[in-house]
Amino acid sequence: MKAAALTTRQALVMLVIAALPTLYILLPVSKSDIEQTRQHSLRIYDRNGLLLREVLSDEYALLQRVSLKDLPLYVRQAMLAIEDKNFYSHIGIDIGAVLRAAWQNVKAMQVVSGASTITQQTARLVLHAERGILQKVWTILFALRMELYLSKDEILEEYFNRVPFGNQTFGIAAASERYFQKSPSHLTLAEAALLAGLPQSPSRYNPFHSLAKAKKRQEEVLRRMLALGFITEHELLDALAQPINLLPAKQAFRAPHFVDALLAREVQRSKTQPQALYTTLDLPLQEACERYVREHLRQLRGHHVTNAAVVVMENRTGDILAMVGSADYFNAEIDGAYNAALAARQPGSALKPFTYALALEKGMSGSTILPDLPLSFRIIDRPNSEGISETFFPQNFDKKFHGPVRLRQALACSYNITAVKVMEYVGVENLYNLLRSLGFTTLTKEASHYGLGLTLGSSDVRLLEMVRAYSIFMRGGQWLPERWIVRRIEANGDTTDLAPAKPSQKRYLSPEVAYLIADILNDNAARRPAFGANSVLRFPFATLCKTGTTKDFRDNWTFGATEDFTVGVWVGNFDGTPMQNISGVDGAGPILRDVFMHLFKTYPDKQGFQKSEFDMPATMKVRKVCPLSGDLVCEHCPSAIEEKFVLNHLPKKRCTVHRRFKIDQRTGTLATANTPREFVQETLFEDYPPEYREWALAQHKPLPPQAFSTLDDSLRLAEEQSPHEPKITYPISEMIFACDKDLRTDFQAIVFKALVPRNAKKVEWILNDEKLGESSAMQPQWLWQIRSGTFRLQTVVDGQRSKPVAFTVIE
Repeated sequence: MKAAALTTRQALVMLVIAALPTLYILLPVSKSDIEQTRQHSLRIYDRNGLLLREVLSDEYALLQRVSLKDLPLYVRQAMLAIEDKNFYSHIGIDIGAVLRAAWQNVKAMQVVSGASTITQQTARLVLHAERGILQKVWTILFALRMELYLSKDEILEEYFNRVPFGNQTFGIAAASERYFQKSPSHLTLAEAALLAGLPQSPSRYNPFHSLAKAKKRQEEVLRRMLALGFITEHELLDALAQPINLLPAKQAFRAPHFVDALLAREVQRSKTQPQALYTTLDLPLQEACERYVREHLRQLRGHHVTNAAVVVMENRTGDILAMVGSADYFNAEIDGAYNAALAARQPGSALKPFTYALALEKGMSGSTILPDLPLSFRIIDRPNSEGISETFFPQNFDKKFHGPVRLRQALACSYNITAVKVMEYVGVENLYNLLRSLGFTTLTKEASHYGLGLTLGSSDVRLLEMVRAYSIFMRGGQWLPERWIVRRIEANGDTTDLAPAKPSQKRYLSPEVAYLIADILNDNAARRPAFGANSVLRFPFATLCKTGTTKDFRDNWTFGATEDFTVGVWVGNFDGTPMQNISGVDGAGPILRDVFMHLFKTYPDKQGFQKSEFDMPATMKVRKVCPLSGDLVCEHCPSAIEEKFVLNHLPKKRCTVHRRFKIDQRTGTLATANTPREFVQETLFEDYPPEYREWALAQHKPLPPQAFSTLDDSLRLAEEQSPHEPKITYPISEMIFACDKDLRTDFQAIVFKALVPRNAKKVEWILNDEKLGESSAMQPQWLWQIRSGTFRLQTVVDGQRSKPVAFTVIE
């Protein structure tokens, strides 16, 4: 009885075990059973819908779904011909194929043929089944379940969306984009056959590395299609003759620096991964910028220049239209993956426009005269080891001094000495605060750390932040953050269009000052002394242009802005080694020019490209001024230029530099009342202020004589014109002076003047019984920097002391 009971129990167990597969097969297959658990990959497009990159999903594969009805018939037939010709007739397992494969493997003594149907392969992909007997059985049972509850087309569609094609692509849609940059609906027969041959062994038939093997496999697919009647002989030959134009691996990785930066922002700002991002980038413009960088760097090879970066921004929206971060993203020798558009580098002179803008806000004008002389400046808050404040002596790029220079020319020519003088007037703290408010993230130390050199580039900046800052000159002083994305499509299909930000309500510069900076940096005549008449900065349309070069040639920059676009270019080496005598106008300038001319050809109808000058605000007027004095022209000025002024700062003073003097032609000295009229000639001279006289003499300027003629009645003239003792003529006794609170005190001075005996050699100047210094008797003047207090002034000439003159300076 026990034996019989045991046998019955075993039989029941065996029956249950035998029935389990059948019961499993009969279990309904729901959509959740075959639903893809792998997250979607992220597709990033340019503003026109061109694919820039497809970012790997969580399982590190490119993955996009497609409906079976959207696939051309020959795409489906190619896959069926090579993978499962009996797909529409078998029940999920092809018994004939299994027997045939077994026989072939036995004969070859190794596995040379498989018998998995498309249904079985789909089951394995759905189940993520590994190798092994049990896994194989599980796959077969699930394949039978799928055949029982799903239509053939549903199974085939799932297969097309899951099957691997190599190079981290899953599904026909991702493969079509990866290898041919097109959707599956646009595949040719030849391309469809090549893709159909890949799933059997994606690495072996990888077309990027083994194109010959892939094409041989393609031919096998086409011949099977012919044998099955899917195509004709003519179609086969035509497909074999068609060239396979694979997209090179690195080209499928477009605008890499821009996309990398965008993804870094997304990781910080978004908790979920969207399905697609449509960016602000203009891919044709991006590729043009990349080409210009490559072309110009080839020309600069002999000057040790290996890298460059470009950023193009649309002013109205803040859209980043192009971002080139290096010469070649894929070149490890030059650290090509490093993004110079976001790197911190020294700007050279590129920050000067912001310094001058603050000076214009404080009342200076384009005609304000600035001293370009050998000046020294105290380095505030940085004493040396002995506790004494150090000084520095800025030099211009051309190593020259240009004397009295109008602000317009000083900025347009990018003179360093005048920039530091203006920096003194503006105040380091004010420039520092302006730059911080405009979004410069590299100013991490106190303003005093950078000092007056901030205007010459003592800080680090980023190219993108510089472009953003320069764009305010085109928006009347209003700031606008850059925009990266125009549309976002979430994983569930929800779409959000992202409008550009609105310009800041606050104006960081007045519209008048923003216009003046743009106008000055568009003035080709003003920049001519430094850059020549026909430099790369001269455009057929209104363009603000500014260069920057570090003193050791490690970085050079050029920035440009039209009414519609702002462009920035950096050129240099990532390893910090200096270039060989390459300035901004030579290195970055030609790239900037090519980019703007490309924009001009692409957008010829943009309003900014129709103008040779920027639109002047209605709150400004044009006046004619003397190019030497910067004041309104007088009757003696031989020429005049036009300058723009804000209405409440219109000039009133007339030129005093151009003056006519009566000259005794016999001696070249000043004529007197006793000089015969036939020897008197009125001559026009440039009579510079005292501080410029030494410079004028060095430049061989024809200065007016200081002495009077003594040919006629010389003794009496000597008595009349030359006093027997020195006499102070300015200031007048008991004069009161007041300091201008809006000007730095070292910008304010009094010129002491005196009359001295005819034969005097030198003049000593004594203030409050302390000697100030000596001046030549030929020019008995002294420039004194004012300070508040009560003073007593005297001169001493050959031991003779003048009568004292008392004056007061109040704050």
